[in-house]
Amino acid sequence: MFKKHFKEISIGFATGILNGLFGAGGGSVLVPLMEKFLDVEEHKAHATAIPVILIMSIVSSFLYLRRGFFDFRLWLFVSIGGLAGGFVGAKLLKKVPKKWLKIGFGAVICITAIKMIF
Repeated sequence: MFKKHFKEISIGFATGILNGLFGAGGGSVLVPLMEKFLDVEEHKAHATAIPVILIMSIVSSFLYLRRGFFDFRLWLFVSIGGLAGGFVGAKLLKKVPKKWLKIGFGAVICITAIKMIF
């Protein structure tokens, strides 16, 4: 099994490391890797990345919680907004053309990178 799914497992491993280091930032790497190396269609890559990130985030969250790096109140209120936003985003995904999905995703990644550096 490992040999047959080496690329998928390797991409998951690299993404898991990023998720553990940066929070759920692994998705910004996971989607392009699935598209480029696994030939996954854009919409399917975005949709598949979410549950993959969920599993990684549960593991990382457990470890962060054990080490005291967790703010319950902040988590609660951000999660309320995140649930609503996730619902709206999932509904919009099937309506957004592939071209605009790539442009929007790329723009978010670039803006985030610039803001983190400066």
